[in-house]
Order: sequence, then C-alpha cells, then structure tokens
Amino acid sequence: MPRTARPPTIFVERRASERKATALLAFAQHPDGSRFPCRIQNLSDGGAMLEFLGPTAAVLETAFDLVLANSDTRYAVTLVWRKDRTAGVLFCA
Repeated sequence: MPRTARPPTIFVERRASERKATALLAFAQHPDGSRFPCRIQNLSDGGAMLEFLGPTAAVLETAFDLVLANSDTRYAVTLVWRKDRTAGVLFCA
C-alpha cells in the first residue's frame, strides 16, 4: 500500500429508520408567526434535515413548526443540530 493511501472510511448508521432524499419546500414557523423558507433535504420516520433558503440566515428557536409549502401539513419539531444553512430536527410525538 502506498504511503499516501488511506484505509477506507467505514460509515456507521446510527438512525433507527431509513432516510429518504426529498426536495420538499417548507417553512420553519415560530409561535410568533415568523417564517423561514427551507427545503427538506432528507426525511426519516423520526426527523428531517433542512436546508434554509434566502439571503438572510434563519433564526431558529429550539422548537418550532415545520409547515409544508402548498399544504396544510404541519409538524412540531425540535432542533437537534445546526451548521451553516442546514439543520437537523426531530419530530415531536
């Protein structure tokens, strides 16, 4: 093996359910009515990964509603992680 070669990285999946890639448009809506547009990048039974759109950074509360665009579907979610314009959320029971 050449000196610059690295062993392959092994990815360990920690999620209890499979993620499904999506491109659904949605809004993060706070209790005060403020809304931030986002795209749901992937979805699982327990949560989702969101990519926020627009010229300004989304200000996210610890808990908010995820509202699907062009639909009456709404999910109560809790923020788990945030990095740049993406965020991971868990669906509340």
